[in-house]
Amino acid sequence: MYDRLIPLDRVLNFRDFGGWQTEDGATVVRGRLYRSAHFAEASEADVAKLDAMGIRTLVDLRRPEERNREPNLWPGEGVRVIANNDGPQEGLPPHLIALMQSDLTAESVTGYMHMLYREFAASDRHIDLYRNWFAALMSDEAPAVIHCAAGKDRTGLGCALTLIALGVPEEAVYADYEFTNAALDLDQRLPHIKERMEARLGRTLNDDALRPMLGVHVDYLRTAFDAIDTQYGSALGYMEQELGVGARERVKLRDKLTA
Repeated sequence: MYDRLIPLDRVLNFRDFGGWQTEDGATVVRGRLYRSAHFAEASEADVAKLDAMGIRTLVDLRRPEERNREPNLWPGEGVRVIANNDGPQEGLPPHLIALMQSDLTAESVTGYMHMLYREFAASDRHIDLYRNWFAALMSDEAPAVIHCAAGKDRTGLGCALTLIALGVPEEAVYADYEFTNAALDLDQRLPHIKERMEARLGRTLNDDALRPMLGVHVDYLRTAFDAIDTQYGSALGYMEQELGVGARERVKLRDKLTA
């Protein structure tokens, strides 16, 4: 799967999430669907490389205060940017607020992550952004990239839904999601991330407590889909009821994005 990673100087976890085989024997086309962390630290070389890729649409899943604190340095003109401005313009993001709690342990952080994932799909912001992501794909506005801060949680669910809509089997959907841990190379980056978080929060953080938040675990995604199943019956039911992606739309997506 490492061939899906597109190396950039200062943009993390940028990768093509095409290439998977569908249940009916087709293949999701490469070079059309991308996922990433933010672009707030993109180098000039990164910007030039991204500009040359012909990307037409970017969906930024971050909240307004995240985008205001770390505005993207890419894209420029010629790329349609889709964001959602509902919510506060300033303040700490929820994951940093969670790290300020006094009983910070691996168990409490893992519990917090499961709580987040239970809430993702039903969030009005995410429904709006995922709906617009799918609408762009159906309107020939690919190549397209979907991203959040680290490109792993909100982005992870959005990509999983995309692959499900395209008919990719569950095993591959989870494999794409879990590859984030390798793509981010957490062991190497943990000291730097920890230092930045400690400076911002003014407290010492435990490596073991940070790991459940900085990486992904398939159980997180299972929690999201369990919540979806409870409320909507299935992932396909969720996409049809909330995102405007029913059977007809899935056929259209497969016509455009598989071969």
